[in-house]
Amino acid sequence: MKPFKQRKQLLIKKALFLWLRMDRLFTTHGDLDLRNSSNCYEWETERLIGPKSMGTGYACLVLNREIRAPQNVIRELWQNANIRCCVDGGTNRWRQFVKSFNESEMPLRPPEFITGDFDSISEESRTYFCNDVTKFIHTPDQNATDFTKALDLVRPLLLAQNFRDIIVFHDTSGRFDQIMGNINTLYKKQNVMLNLYLLSGSSLTWLLKPGKHSISVPQDLVKKQRWCSLIPMSGEVTVTTGGLKWNIENGTLCFGGLVSTSNTYSSCTVIVETSGTLVWSMGVFSFSDDD
Repeated sequence: MKPFKQRKQLLIKKALFLWLRMDRLFTTHGDLDLRNSSNCYEWETERLIGPKSMGTGYACLVLNREIRAPQNVIRELWQNANIRCCVDGGTNRWRQFVKSFNESEMPLRPPEFITGDFDSISEESRTYFCNDVTKFIHTPDQNATDFTKALDLVRPLLLAQNFRDIIVFHDTSGRFDQIMGNINTLYKKQNVMLNLYLLSGSSLTWLLKPGKHSISVPQDLVKKQRWCSLIPMSGEVTVTTGGLKWNIENGTLCFGGLVSTSNTYSSCTVIVETSGTLVWSMGVFSFSDDD
C-alpha cells in the first residue's frame, strides 16, 4: 500500500484534474454555469451565423436536404469542425455543395465519416469521397433514423475531446414528416450531454431545457426585426421572457392554447425562463420570403 502522503497527493491531483474538466464543462457554450448564482444557460448565436464562425470544438453533420445557408457560413463551419459527417443521402447534397466552389479556392476538407443505411447515397458520391480520410460506416438499424444513428456515432468521439456542440446542415422545405423527425431527434438526444443545432437556409433551431436561458442575438437581426419563436412541442410549459417584442409573464404555452410564433426582438439579449423543454427557432441571414 502506498504511504499516506503519496496517496493524499494522488487524490489531490485527481481532484484537480476533475475540477479542471468540470470548469471546462460548465463554461461550454449552451451549458449551465453552476458558478453563477442565476444558473443561466448562455447561448451566443453569433458564433454560428456570423461571418467568422465558431472556431473549433464541434462536429458538423449533413442531412439529405438542399444546403441553402450562405456558402461562406457553411464553409467556415465545415473547415473548422473537429468532426465532419455526411448522413446517407446528405453525401449527395455535400458533393453538390463541394462542386459549386471554384477550383482556385482552397478545397473543402473531406468528411471523416459517411453513415447510414445507404439507401439514398449515389454511386457517384461513394466514388467521389473514396479517399484515405473518409470512413463509410453502415448503420442498417431501421428502428432509428439515419440522423439519430449518426449522432450515436459522433457523440463519444466528440465527448472524448471534451466538446459538445453539433451543427446539423438541413433545410425545412418539403417533407413535413422529416422536419418533425429531426425535431424528435433533438428531444431524444437532449439528455446525452450534447448541444444540437439545426441550421437551415433561413433558421437556426435548438432546444431550451427547463431553467433560465440568455440568448445573444446579433444586432443586425434585431434591427431588421427578424422572427423568433418558442414552441412547446412536448406539452404544457410555464414561461417568462424578456427582450422580445411580445413578452410572456408567467404564461402557459401549449398546443391548443398559446404558442409564441412570429415574435421578434426588443433587445440584443433575450431571457427565457421555462418550466419545461421548448423549441427555440429564429430567423437568420437575410431572406425575405419568411419574414
